[in-house]
Amino acid sequence: MVVKEGYWQDKRALFTVTTGRSGSNLLTEVLRCRRDICSLHEPSPSFDSLMSLTQRYPFVANEFFLKKKKKAIEHHLGKKLIYSESSHLFCKGFLEAWLNIDEFPIPDLVCLDRDLRKISKSLYQLNTIPARTWKGVRYYLSPGDERNLTTLPDWKNFNDYQLCFWYCLEIEARKKHYSTLISEYGGMCIHTSIESLADPDSFEKFCTELNLPGFSAFGRLRYKRIIGRMVNHKSHKKGNELPNDQLCDWENEVLDKIE
Repeated sequence: MVVKEGYWQDKRALFTVTTGRSGSNLLTEVLRCRRDICSLHEPSPSFDSLMSLTQRYPFVANEFFLKKKKKAIEHHLGKKLIYSESSHLFCKGFLEAWLNIDEFPIPDLVCLDRDLRKISKSLYQLNTIPARTWKGVRYYLSPGDERNLTTLPDWKNFNDYQLCFWYCLEIEARKKHYSTLISEYGGMCIHTSIESLADPDSFEKFCTELNLPGFSAFGRLRYKRIIGRMVNHKSHKKGNELPNDQLCDWENEVLDKIE
């Protein structure tokens, strides 16, 4: 971690690289059990209103931080030492903007891992299809975005599930890219999962690796209560199950074409 001067001196920032539907809400909840961490999920002002625009005009993300987000972050953080935001949108054009602002500390990153098929099915069943549905356009990357790390030729000919699967592959590429980038800047990048966050020993190891403070006064009890229930459960919103016998063929078609 690189120490900055002014308000951010001795303070830290923690963000996620994730597709969404992979435990970001759970991460927010369990980090709230630790001392001196301001842990938020998708606080206002959120990234989604500008996400698509930043793919074409990266400077928009810089302006967003300087004119809106910076003030809000500092208000939420107050006298606490660590600001954590688990939005899946940060890795979609906003990380680079954060690094461009000198007074901000180099952030540490949490890569949330989950089986790609499970994520793709979840996105599909919730009808959040990249480049096709309203929520898919607002919240997710499109194969047509110029700043992607992967390319999917003739992507308009692929079905909805395949676009969800491509999106997961793009985020996997970003995990590798940003892990290397943040390491070069002096930050840390740690991988975890829903299962690890919900396991007391694994969660403690995760916190130790990130050099996070211990539980707050009632944090340990709160953590036990959190892992005893499901966070951000949306199964009631999902549609019919996909034909599993076709998924492998659909995924292989994407893997054969992706560059």
